[in-house]
Formats: sequence, structure tokens, C-alpha cells
Amino acid sequence: MTRQFPFIQLSKIISLSLIFIFVFSVPFLLKNFWKCSKQIKFLFIVNAVCLTVLLIYSIVIEKNNLSLAVRFFTILFLMLMVFFLPGKKSYVNIFILLSLLHSVVLIIFEIYILVFGGPDFAEYIRTKVMTLGMGDIYTYNQYFYRIQIKGNPILPIAFIVSLFAIQSKRIKFAAASLLFVGTIVAGNLAFILAIVFFFGMYGVILFFLNARVVAFLKTLFGNKKRVIMLTCLLVAILAAAGILIYPYIKEVLVRKMEYSIPTRFDQVSHLLNDLVESPITFLFGQGLGNIIYVISDYRDYRNAYYFELQTIYVLNQVGILYFILFLVTKIIFIIKFWRNKITFLIYLSYVLYAFTNPYLFDTTNIIVLIVVSSLNKLYLKEGKNIESKI
Repeated sequence: MTRQFPFIQLSKIISLSLIFIFVFSVPFLLKNFWKCSKQIKFLFIVNAVCLTVLLIYSIVIEKNNLSLAVRFFTILFLMLMVFFLPGKKSYVNIFILLSLLHSVVLIIFEIYILVFGGPDFAEYIRTKVMTLGMGDIYTYNQYFYRIQIKGNPILPIAFIVSLFAIQSKRIKFAAASLLFVGTIVAGNLAFILAIVFFFGMYGVILFFLNARVVAFLKTLFGNKKRVIMLTCLLVAILAAAGILIYPYIKEVLVRKMEYSIPTRFDQVSHLLNDLVESPITFLFGQGLGNIIYVISDYRDYRNAYYFELQTIYVLNQVGILYFILFLVTKIIFIIKFWRNKITFLIYLSYVLYAFTNPYLFDTTNIIVLIVVSSLNKLYLKEGKNIESKI
């Protein structure tokens, strides 16, 4: 996944590699499965049966592409099975190591373009990268190039995970710094917003878990003047922060309104229109691997199976009934298998930037689930307090 740039051929074996992980772990998967509660086993079996029926429905009734149907069946199935996979420290370490390699590649490439490249070279590289289907590289000011290539989606989550998984403060600082700079070079605003969201919520959690802070707040809220002063201070801080970042946010939104945001609305419109073609398709979807044969002003969707709003695309495939069942099952699994609030927050940060990009229902999500589950099990097993790791 991290080395698809420049080795685009590797993309063909990502799903196969993931399947091998689960195949070689079958004895452990079965052992963990039988140890679970009846509720968990029932939900998993119901999902497995429903997905199998949807796969047959897709191939036999809807005549969808076999490879695409199997692809999405596998992704949805593994996104639930991953919770039974044994957590290993090596999964986390390898994930961080390969993410660091990817981040270093981005940083070196950014420096190379700025120092030795120039506009002509940057344009050549952009054309080459887009032709090969590896992403996009562009700039608005010739001083900073957004290197948006395959493999980037793991960087924000790798940055957050590194803060908890690495014990040495020096190594943690070096690794986290490289991953953060790589995330900046990736040039995706959603990545930055997810990191800001994580630290904001992490601060709130630590704040309210501290016994001294709780005692102070009890005293504070007993005095109306102090409450008013604190409220005014918070409003002033938020206003100052808003004034400072407003120009950047405005600039980004103006650019996105030109193409990115309208494209997403265009996708939602066509996918939902296709979904509600009939009551049957609304309930049971157009089948796994469904392709919408539409050419709009923004995109040719006839061969597309990656959408920025991949969630709506999956809804289009499976219908409203199974979509709700899948979401409810996954939420229950997360609550039952993960017992640490910071683990929830780490994954929620991933969902935040994956939702508006095509990372929520693909192999990236499965890898992230493996890593976050391993991190959760690792800290629970070793009896460490993950809330105080940074």
C-alpha cells in the first residue's frame, strides 16, 4: 500500500495480501470467535449470511462484474472479521515503520521538486503520475507542492498511533515529526482537520479525567463571576483562532467549491437516484460491484468504483436494510472489543477524514482496524494507561 508510488503494480496484491493474513490466522480467528458472547456470534453469522445472499443476488440477478462483486464482499466481510484477529505488537510497529518510509519519500520528493525541479518538471511529473493513476501532484504558488499519491491515507492515523505506541521519547518525537510533516506535504485538508479534532477531543478527555481539575470546576461553577469570566475568555480564544485561520479556510473552500465539493454532490445525486430506481433496489441495493453508467459534467462514472463518498456507493450496492445492519454490527463490535476511550477517538479521527475520501470502505480501513485493534489489545494486555501516553 505504501509503495504503490512508484511501483503501481503492487496495487494488484494488496487485497490478496490481506486475505493471506486472515487465512494464516484461521485457528486464532476461530478460537477468538468461539470465546465471544452469543450476541456477537449471532450478529457475525447473520452478516455473513446476508453478504453471501447479496453476492449471489449481485452476480445472478443484477449481472454485476464478478471481480468487483467479490472485492466488495471481501472488504465488508473482513471489516467485521478483523475484530477476531489476534492483536500483535508487530502489526503496529510495521505499520509505523512503513508509514515513516512513505512520509520520508514524500518529504524528499517535495524538497527535490522545490530545489531542482521547477514548473516544467512539476508539470511533467503531474502528468506522469495522473496518467499512471497514482494520484496527483500540484501547486498553487510554486512554493509548496501537494503530493497526493496512493498510500497517503495512512499518514494521519500513523502519526496519532506513533504517539502512543513508541516508548522512547526521542524516537517518538522524531517519528511523529516526520509523519506530521509528511501529512502536511500530502496536502489534504481533511487530514489536518482530523488531527486537530483528535488533539482537541484528547485534551477534553484528559481535562475532565483529572481529579484536581474536576474539583476546581466544582468550585469554579459555584461562583457566577468566575463562570462569566471563563466563558468570555474561551470566546475570545476561539474568536482569535478563527480570525487567524479564516483566510486559509476561505481560500481552501473557494478552491473546493470550484470542483471538489460540486463533484461530491454530483456523486451523491447519481448514486441515490440509481438506488431508488425501485422499491426492491432501495431495500436490497443494486448489487455488490454495481457500476452506474452515467457521464455527468464532472465525471465519467461508467468504470468508476472509487468515489470520494464511498459510503454512499456502498449504500447503493447493498441497499438500506443491510447497510443499517452493517453499521449497527460494527458499532456493537467496536464497543464490545475496544474498551479504551482513546482507541475510540483514534478510529473516529480516521473516520472523520475517510468519510469524505474513498478510504472508508476499502483495504485502508481494514489495515487501520488491524492496527487500532492491536494497539487497543496491546495496552489492555500490558495494563498501560493509554490516556497518559503522549
